[in-house]
Amino acid sequence: MIFTLNTDDQSKEILEGQRRYREQLATQYAAGKIDAKKEYEEKLAEKDAVIAMNEAALAEKEAILDKNKAALAGKDAQIAALMAEIEELKKK
Repeated sequence: MIFTLNTDDQSKEILEGQRRYREQLATQYAAGKIDAKKEYEEKLAEKDAVIAMNEAALAEKEAILDKNKAALAGKDAQIAALMAEIEELKKK
């Protein structure tokens, strides 16, 4: 009977040790997952900041391009008017 009790106690201790081991692994996994998530979120925030900065620079360049296109259209109209004047002068 004593042998059976010792076996039961040993079984309980083994099961308790396995439970603690699984619990420890789960805790380590969760901690690693949380740390990885924090690191990932920081890198993602950096990436988003770079994208926002690049989009702002692109918008600024597009505005400059639109301004230059408008200036070029004005110059084209001026050239067309001068060409028309030249044609009028040639006819006279």
